[in-house]
Amino acid sequence: MFRISEIDAFAIAIPLKMPVKMAGILIETCDNLIVRVKDSAGNIGWGEASSAPTMTGETAEGLVAATKFMAGRLKNKEIVSHNDLHDLIEPLMYGNHSAKSAIDSALHDLVGKHLNKPIYELLGGKKREKSPMFWMVAGSSDEMELVRDRAAEGYIAFKVKVGVNDPKVDLERAEKVRKIVGEKVRVSADANQGFSLENGLIFAKGAGSAGLDFFEQPVMGHDIDSMKKCADVCSVPLCADEGIHSIADIQKHYDAGAAMGGSLKLIKLGSSSEVMKAGELMQKLSMNINLAGKTADSSIASAAISHLAVSLPTLQWDASVTNQYLVDDVAKNPIKVLNGHIITPDDPGLGIEVDIEKLEKYKRKL
Repeated sequence: MFRISEIDAFAIAIPLKMPVKMAGILIETCDNLIVRVKDSAGNIGWGEASSAPTMTGETAEGLVAATKFMAGRLKNKEIVSHNDLHDLIEPLMYGNHSAKSAIDSALHDLVGKHLNKPIYELLGGKKREKSPMFWMVAGSSDEMELVRDRAAEGYIAFKVKVGVNDPKVDLERAEKVRKIVGEKVRVSADANQGFSLENGLIFAKGAGSAGLDFFEQPVMGHDIDSMKKCADVCSVPLCADEGIHSIADIQKHYDAGAAMGGSLKLIKLGSSSEVMKAGELMQKLSMNINLAGKTADSSIASAAISHLAVSLPTLQWDASVTNQYLVDDVAKNPIKVLNGHIITPDDPGLGIEVDIEKLEKYKRKL
């Protein structure tokens, strides 16, 4: 199909419209890897991955270094089928799944352009025409006003970031969101590992009364025993996020009764094919699926997520693309959210046109 002639890797930093407050961290600027793959005919594919040191252990500096290491081993490799991409990339180095996911996305973009197909066609075709998008309620001073605005725009899902405050304060925030949006909209809470077991149990017991539909990652991801204890008392289904970095992790949570669903991310699983495998297993286990990008991605990563969002077998707990939280984008045709749903491009590959001038504007010196 094509031969890889060049792989370039660099970091960008774009400010957010407003800070996002998560457990243990305040995010004011995206800090992301950009991967540019050129084939022997001069065609270009693009990929992106966010730094997420508390989730994947990868910083922007590490992402760029890992990609450049793998690039040397990928140069002149012939790509015959997108089905071979995971097995080609995974053995290149241990771990570093965020960097691997950006390379995987760039190569999927190139394959789609060669075949004149959008990436969702490479992933098995659309299972839904549009994907429900959740809005993050992330601790800003006007967060409830934003909830009202987004509800008026047609958003059908909201996720309250908790774990920063006392659990009773966060339960009150969740209850306020439920009262604003009414009963027909999904409302969840995500602690991003921020609660102690004691506080996680308090929040879990009150989640149903606060009007939540599910509660995500109350305690540290590796602590399946504490997740199980939270699940046992939780008045709504429990979702795992930072605890899922592989297909095996999904099975572990299911077997332990520690989660009834999970949040899938490209940067955790390393490739589109692994995200699809994870989705297929979760469907088999009757576990609910949430699909999310990291705060915050440009439209390069958001496009990749949008293709997965229409391709996964089920998507009961909605999806998130995060380019709309940025003050600017690096695509001339950014990924859009319309009436609370993600619009997936139908053009070949990722379906976006990258703005080179914007990339240069936001390129970060490492």
